[in-house]
Amino acid sequence: MIGIICAEQEELNAIIKIAENTKTIKFKSFEFILGKILNKECVFALSGCGKVNSAICTQTMIIAYNPKIILNIGVAGSTDKKTNINDLIIADGAIQYDYDVSAFADRKKGQVSGFKFIKFICDKNIVKTLINCVNEIENIQTHVGTVLTGDKFINSKKISDNLKNKFDGIACEMEAASIAQVCYINH
Repeated sequence: MIGIICAEQEELNAIIKIAENTKTIKFKSFEFILGKILNKECVFALSGCGKVNSAICTQTMIIAYNPKIILNIGVAGSTDKKTNINDLIIADGAIQYDYDVSAFADRKKGQVSGFKFIKFICDKNIVKTLINCVNEIENIQTHVGTVLTGDKFINSKKISDNLKNKFDGIACEMEAASIAQVCYINH
């Protein structure tokens, strides 16, 4: 089963409209939609915006449905001059840019407590599969890189440029790295 999590209703609606045989099931405080896309069993969920909402949704989805793969699909802001509106970003990893315990000498900004690394790495086989799938579609500009997650809507070029310089991210948004952290913890 493939799990698909979106933060906003419009993002989820765009995915659900291509799904077949859908049914909605309420579990805890979430509604999960079961269905198929291209004959693959999927579970879809609306997490709401932000790291806490997406982490709770991801953990609940894992407990209820144990998907083998979880994809986070939605809109992100660019931190890279090479990307344009409507380009597709495939994350090869995600960083919580606003997580900061760097006051401790052995920690770096973005390094979540309990982890020796900053970037949660996406499964290389899944990234490769996504790239191959997108390459079959014409007229879609695709970029692969690090997605930066924080609980802040970025609408400042200065902040965006600072994030690019500090973490070398390709895009910023509010859910991916917390979803990645929960997936990492749950193997």
